[in-house]
Order: sequence, then structure tokens, then C-alpha cells
Amino acid sequence: MSEPKPTQPVKEIDEETKKKNEEKKKAKEAEKAEKLAKMKEKEAKQAAAKEKELQNKLKKEQEKKEKEAEEKAKQEAEEKIVREHIEKILKTPKGEKKDVSNLLSAYHPTAVESIWYEYWLDNGYFSPEKQMEIQPHVIKDKKFVIVIPPPNVTGSLHLGHALTNSIQDAVVRYHRMKGEVCLWVPGTDHAGIATQVVVEKKIWKENKITRHDLGREGFIKKVWEWKGEYGARIQGQLKKMGSSVDWSREVFTMDDQRSKAVNTAFIRMFNDGLIIRTTRLVNWSCALKTAISDIEVDFIDLEKHTKMSVPGHQGQYDFGVLFEFAYPVEGSGEELVVATTRIETMLADTAIAIHPDDTRYTHLHGKFAIHPLNGRKIPIITDAVLVDKEFGTGVVKITPSHDPNDYETALRHNLEFINLFTDEGLINENGGERFAGMKRFDARNAVVEALKEKNLFKGMKDNKMRLGLCSRSKDVIEPMIKPQWYVKCDDMAARAVKAVRDGDLKITPKTHEVTWYRWLEGIKDWCVSRQLWWGHRIPAYHCIVKGVKSNPYDTNQWVVGMNQEEAIQNAIEKFKLSSKDDILSLEQDPDVLDTWFSSGLFPFSVMGWPEQTSDMENYYPTSLLETGSDILFFWVARMVMMGQQLTGKLPFEQVFLHAMVRDSHGRKMSKSLGNVIDPNDVIKGISLDQLIAKLYEGNLDSKEIEKATAGVKADFPTGIAECGTDAMRFALCAYTSQGRDINLDIQRVVGYRNFCNKIWNATRFAHMKLGESFKPESFNASKLLEQSNAINLWILNAAQRAITLSEEGFKEYDFSKVTTAIYSFWLNEMCDVYLEMTKSIFSLEEDSPIKQKTKETLYTCIDIGLRLLHPFMPYLTEELYQSLPRRPEDTIPTIMLCPYPQSQTCWANSDIEEEMKQCQDIIKSIRSLRATYTIPTSKKLHTYLHVKNQENLDRFSKNSSFIRVLAYASDLEVHISDESRPGCIVNVVNENVSILLDVRGSVDFNQEIARLETKKQQLVKNYETLVAKTTIPSYDKVPQNIREDNAQKIKALDEEINITNKTIESFTKLNI
Repeated sequence: MSEPKPTQPVKEIDEETKKKNEEKKKAKEAEKAEKLAKMKEKEAKQAAAKEKELQNKLKKEQEKKEKEAEEKAKQEAEEKIVREHIEKILKTPKGEKKDVSNLLSAYHPTAVESIWYEYWLDNGYFSPEKQMEIQPHVIKDKKFVIVIPPPNVTGSLHLGHALTNSIQDAVVRYHRMKGEVCLWVPGTDHAGIATQVVVEKKIWKENKITRHDLGREGFIKKVWEWKGEYGARIQGQLKKMGSSVDWSREVFTMDDQRSKAVNTAFIRMFNDGLIIRTTRLVNWSCALKTAISDIEVDFIDLEKHTKMSVPGHQGQYDFGVLFEFAYPVEGSGEELVVATTRIETMLADTAIAIHPDDTRYTHLHGKFAIHPLNGRKIPIITDAVLVDKEFGTGVVKITPSHDPNDYETALRHNLEFINLFTDEGLINENGGERFAGMKRFDARNAVVEALKEKNLFKGMKDNKMRLGLCSRSKDVIEPMIKPQWYVKCDDMAARAVKAVRDGDLKITPKTHEVTWYRWLEGIKDWCVSRQLWWGHRIPAYHCIVKGVKSNPYDTNQWVVGMNQEEAIQNAIEKFKLSSKDDILSLEQDPDVLDTWFSSGLFPFSVMGWPEQTSDMENYYPTSLLETGSDILFFWVARMVMMGQQLTGKLPFEQVFLHAMVRDSHGRKMSKSLGNVIDPNDVIKGISLDQLIAKLYEGNLDSKEIEKATAGVKADFPTGIAECGTDAMRFALCAYTSQGRDINLDIQRVVGYRNFCNKIWNATRFAHMKLGESFKPESFNASKLLEQSNAINLWILNAAQRAITLSEEGFKEYDFSKVTTAIYSFWLNEMCDVYLEMTKSIFSLEEDSPIKQKTKETLYTCIDIGLRLLHPFMPYLTEELYQSLPRRPEDTIPTIMLCPYPQSQTCWANSDIEEEMKQCQDIIKSIRSLRATYTIPTSKKLHTYLHVKNQENLDRFSKNSSFIRVLAYASDLEVHISDESRPGCIVNVVNENVSILLDVRGSVDFNQEIARLETKKQQLVKNYETLVAKTTIPSYDKVPQNIREDNAQKIKALDEEINITNKTIESFTKLNI
């Protein structure tokens, strides 16, 4: 057994080590305690900071709530004042002016626009007779006459109508103020198809019945009821927009006098051989079962094969493709492959065409093909007009009854015409037993299957195409052969072309003359019959007489008359009958006339034609036709043709075509997009929920409502703010500088509402400074210049410039030029400069000559400004004009009959204009420099101008008070010097002038330098990141446009970094 190992003796720790260990332990505990204390202190600070932050947040929230409550209370108090004001003025006795002795503290369109229209209307100020009676400067032998483009009675006006009426009313008010006897005739159009569709939808929606259930008379009665119920909406909108039309002469294109005019025109043109009945190809709407005009066809462009649904059909069908199939050649195994976008029409093919010079098919000249589905022999013809031998196979199928080009080809070759469709768009008996009764696009699919069965279908391929849709029903247009009434237009069109070429008729803008010539020189006969019930029934009767075979397609078998008795008498005379007993049958055509026929008579039918009334004698021809460029041919050209034909005169001297209103995205306004804006909603304002609710009031289906709702939410997320009539009118006229299309941004209209407020406050300022006892002197342009000062001379020069530009703009129909001149005068010159500069003058003693001169000048400029503005803002200007004191000679009861401001050449002062322009450049430069250093306008700075010569010293010294006030300077010193000044920042205006602002005590340079250093770091980071991107090996593969864009960005960043460095350097020097 081994011996146990001896144990190691325990090493004793000496006292010193114990002491050290103890000290270490205590130090650690102290350190731990210190850390814990610091942590607690930190936590306490954080808690205190959080508490403080919370308290600050609660305080801010409380302050915000208090401020909101204060604002709300203030707004409610103001609204109460406005409500009480409106309640008071609504009690104004009929025909009297409202009380404008106490103007509200701010502009409120609802208050301003109340009563004035009724005042104008009740006093007859819109009538030419009243104007001649009371306007002192009226020129009785000088007339200005226009007719309103009659809006469709189908519904409410949109902003396109608002533009038309804003322009027309501005023009009429301008000419009325010029002393020309003005007549503006209002009216509405019966809108045949549109109205019939609306009423048909209405009776189906309410009672699940069709017009056929009611019968013709019953349905027409329903339309008249609808017109009585809804027709007044348009009248109300026109009144709300301030339209100064003569309501005593209002017409409706289906009223008795206009109906008489329509019948008279048709009868005269028929008797003159200008109206014939014949069978031709028309645009047929299967859904509406009527021919429609080209303007009622909307086109969609398809880039490739597209599946589409079609109204009245189930499922989707192939469009944007060429269907290829083969025709067997008679007596051979050869096939001719043709391509078509409408394969179903092959059931009515009556020929196959090849080019006469195409050697591939020379052996087939005079041969026949066999129709693969019905066995008919089809001639193979040669036609160099229709066939392009380089396109496709060089073989074309011919369907004369359902294609415009094929129709013309059939006329050249005397081919058979086979109609394939019923009026409803079903395949008729000519399609064969297998297809008869099918809907036309179901037949498309069935024909493809039938050809596949015979191995003659060769496939489909993409094909760009334009597809015509009925604008009312959205159904695919079907070209159809139909017996219709046509107006022969060639001679009338030639006279219309000559009128423009000879300068007898002026078209503005002149660029539209090209369109005028192109359309009228290539004009075709005009199809004027429509298979509708609502409209002017054609006054033509098919007459069957003894011994003559009936042929309703023969114009010679038709007679015309204002009624059946007159038609019978005309038939007896035409056919040389012994009595009416020789007439076996006399039936009026059930069709109605195209709406454009009655519209074409509008300029003279409104004057009472065919009678030679006093209005025809005094007010026809009219002066101007103002309308949208989209109906230059459909309406304007037809008025010219029919006016010359039926009255022997041009219906107007000038045509002005305005731009088209689109939404802010440039899209056409459409109910289904939800971007059609009711002018009343812009005038009064409307919430988003109300905008959406209005979508459900129309005839949109659920899918269209869903789409329109999305559009409304995107464009008007907070609804539309109240803008007022005047702001809307001014904005629309100001937009006319955009050319063909106006992309309307509602926010711009809101901006002009603020402009109205500026004018309102400027006039209130004038009231305060003029004083209650002020009575303006008789107007004397030259006297105003005597013993005046620079600022008064300057504002009179500005007024003269505004007058000149406004006159030029009206004469050129450049309404943007007029509105810009007026806006600049009121805002940039009156409000921003002149009113500010007169404050010191108005602080002088009352009997100071310059104070009295300034009062006369201020009054004159306010008066001129209101009269310049009146054509665009009738309500605001009437309200403010009526609030002003009058000159001794002024007894005119309304601003609309006041003289338009006349040019005062003695006010033109190029020297003062140049001098003040240089002063304004100095002011802009000072304001810009202050903005760079974020110095508030409330902080007045000692400002220096250092100039190089005595001329500038004299100029700016003389105008130092003007510059000082508008540049927010405490003092302004002008010196000939090029030295710097302590504590001043510098900006060079030009080679002759520098500005120096003493910013000591106004700018925290340390804070500004720190901010700029942070900004520079971010700029450098962006710069280096972008440079790094451009130095990668594969950068040359990046597209050229992106590389160019990056190079531009690098250059811009480099420049901004340099500017920031210089600013930091400048601030550092100033901070020493």
C-alpha cells in the first residue's frame, strides 16, 4: 500500500493584499453604484424629457384645438354675417338695386352674385330696345348680334358649354359697353337621337316599357313631358353664369315657328331640286334602328387582335384581325385567298376584285368563283382603284351593301347589292337558312366554323383598325344600304368656299380655313333622314296615283306640303290629276329630319324666318358665330350653306372657334370617366360624396358608375371648392391661349377666386382712403397729369397699357391677352405696388394737393379696372361699381351699359415706365436676397444701393421712398460706391447697381452655416454615388439617354456644391 501524498500548506494572504482586494471590491461597487446612479439619472432625465415632450405635445394639441376652435368660431361668425347679409339683400324689391353701402370684410361669391341677375332681367337691360332707350352713348345704327349655339335639351350644361357662354357673354358685354346695339338670342335644341335615347331609358327604368308599347303619339307626349320637367335646367344654368341673353326672344327648335321654318326650308329645297330620295350606304345603328351622322360616330383604335363585348350580344368577339379564307375558282382546283375584317359579310359578297395589271391573275379575267357557303357564282372583276396588288394576296372580296369602298366599286361595275342584315342587326334570309336570325357577331363565329368545315378558312392575323361605335348606344356601326333623303351640297358648298376665299366670311383662328376648304371641296350629299319618332317629321308624302306603278325609291313619286291638304293639292298639280280621287294613296314619310337640319336654319329661324319680321330686317345677318372647333363642318358650314341658299345672305360675318375643354389629364370629358363637371358645382362648390351621388342620377350602368367613381376620387379627392361664377368665367377665358385643347385644372379656377378677393379688398381700401364725403370730378384725362407725382403718373400709364391691350385682345379674339392685361393691372400694378405706395400719401393732411390728386387718380383707376373687367366678371364688377360714388355726368344705372374704357394716349409715358421698371428690378432683387437668408418681411433692414454713376444716383434717390416701402427696408441709402460695408450681404443687380443689406442681428450665421454643412454633406454623398455608377466597367452599355441624364445630374450637383461652399464662406466671413 502506497503512502499518502503530503498536502500543500495553505498560503496565507497578507494584510496588504487583503486591503488591496477590499479596495478593489469597494471601487467596483462604487463604480457600479455610480453607473446605477447615472442610469437612474439618465432614466429620470429621459422620463422628464418624455414628460416634457408629452406636455409640449399636449400643449400643442391643445393650442391646435383652441386655434381650430377659434378658426371655426371665426368662420361660423363670418358665415352668420354672410347669411344675414344675403337674407337682407334677398328682400330687395323687384327691379331695384341691392344695398351695397356696407361691403363685407371679404369676398363671398354667393353674397355678391345674389340679386344682380334679377335686377338686370327685371329692368330689361339685356334687350336691344332698352339699351337704345337709356344708354347715352349708344350708336343706334351699329348692331352686334349673335345667336347661342343651342345646347341639347337632354340635360345640364357642362364646362364646354360654360366656356362657350363665358366667351360669348364677354364679347356681347364688351360690344354693348362700346355702344353697339346688342342682341344675343338664346335657345335650346331638341336633339333628336339624344333626347329619344334618354326618354327611352327613363321609361324602361321606371316602367319596363318601350316606346313601341306607347306608340308614336304616346311616346312623343312623354318626350314633351320630359322637356317640360327638365328643359328649364339649362335656362337656370345660363342665368347662373350671368349670360346677358334676351330671354324675351328665347326659342326651342321644335316650337311652332321653328317647325314652320324647317318645313318651309325642306319644301323649298325639294322644289329647287336640292333634296332627293335615293338608296345609298349610311351609318346604321342597330341598337337605335336609325341612320346616324358622322359626328355621332366615335372611333376606337385597335392595335392588334382584341376580344370585345358588343351591346345586345353575349360573350366576346374578335376585332383587330384579318380573317383569311379561300374562294374556289369555278371549273378548276384553284383557290383565291381573300382577307377581311368582317368575315360575316362574305354571305353578301357579290364579286371578287383583282388588279388589271397583276400578272398572277391574268388568266382569271372574266372568270367566276363559287361562293363556298351558298353556291352562288361570283364574278371576278378587275379594278385598279380598289385593289393594291402589293397588299396581301392582291385579291379583295366585294360586299357592296355593307362597305363604303365596296359600294363605290359596285357602282363602277354595276354589281348586285345584297343586304344581309335586318334593321336590328340580325342576319336576314339572304344569309341562308343556316345563318338567318343570328345576331351579326354570332354569325361571324358561325361563318368561321362553316369555312373550317370545308377547309377553306386560312386563319387570323393582327390588323390595326379603327372601329366605329354609335356615340349614344356604343353599338358597332353597321354600314347599310337604305332609302334616305339627301341634300345635294356641291353648289352650296362651292358658294361657302368662295365666301371665305373672297374674305366675305372670316374664320378665326385662320388655321381652320384649311379644314373648311378640305371638307367643303370634298363634300358629299348630306343624308338628312333619321328613323326616329322625336324630331321634325319630314313634310314629304309618297303619292300613288292611278295608272302609275308604285316606287317609293323614286323621288318623282313624292310630293311635299306643310300639311296633308297642301300635299294633296301639290300632288294634283304635279301629276296633272283631275281631282284628289285620282290619288290612290298619300302617306307621309314616318322618318324625321336630322337635328343638324333645323340647327342649320338657326341664325335666321330665331329671327322669325320665313316671315320678313322686324327682327329679320334689323338683326339679320348676325355679326358673329362663336362655337367649338369640333362642329365647324357639322353646324357652321351647314348654316352658311343654308343661309346663302334660303336667305341669299351669309348668316354671319365672322366665325370664332374656341378650343375644346378637356380634363386636367387631357382626356375628353365623358360621363363614364366621371370627369364631366357641372358649372354649378364649380360655382357653388361640392363635396366628394355629393359628386359621387350625382353619378347615380344619370343613366350609367353599374360598371360605368364604378369606373366614373374611381375617376372622381382621383381627380377631386376633397371635392370642388366654391369658386363663384366670376372666377370660373375668367379662368375659362384665360385658358383660351392653349390652342386647340384646354386641359382644365380646377385649382386654377380657385386661384382666380383669390384674385376676386384681391379686387374686393382693393376697392374697400379705396373706400377707406377716399372717405364718405369724396365726390369724383368730371373725367378729364389730361388734368389728372397736372401737379401729380411719379407713382400716380406710373399707374395712369399702366391703365393706358391695360386699355390698349384689352382693346387689341377683343378685336383679335385673343381673350387670354385681355385677361392677362387686366390681371396684371389689378394684381401686379394696383395691389402690389400702387396701393402700397399711396398709404404714405393718404397719411398727409386732408387739404394736401397731392393727396387730392391721388384720390382722383385712385378713383379713376378703380373705375377703369372694374369696367375693363366687367365683360368677364359681371357680378363682382356690378357690386363694386354700384358701391362707388359717381361723377357728375354719370347717370347710367348699371355698369353693363357704361362706356368701355377708352385709350388715353396722353397717359402713355415710356420714361416713367422705364424708370419704375428699373426700380421694380431693384425691389425684386432685394426681396430675392432676403428670401435666400429667410428674413421675414416683418424684419426691416437698413438697405444700401451702390451705383456707378450720377444718373442712377438721381433716379434711385428720387424714388427711394418707393423702393424702401416695397423692399421692406427701415432706411434706404443710395451712394456712388463699389465698396463693401460691415455686416452686409451683397447682391449684384447689374453692372451699374449692387444692393447691400445690413443683416447684423437678423441672421444666426452659426445656425445657417451648420444647416448648409449638413446640406453639403448630402449633396457630396449624392454626387459621389452618381459618379461611382458612371465608372463601372459596363457603364457604356447603359442606354444613351440615361447616360446623358446622369451627366446632367452630376453637373447640376457639382454646381450646387460650389454655390453652397461659396455661401458657407460668405457666412463665415460675416460671422467673424
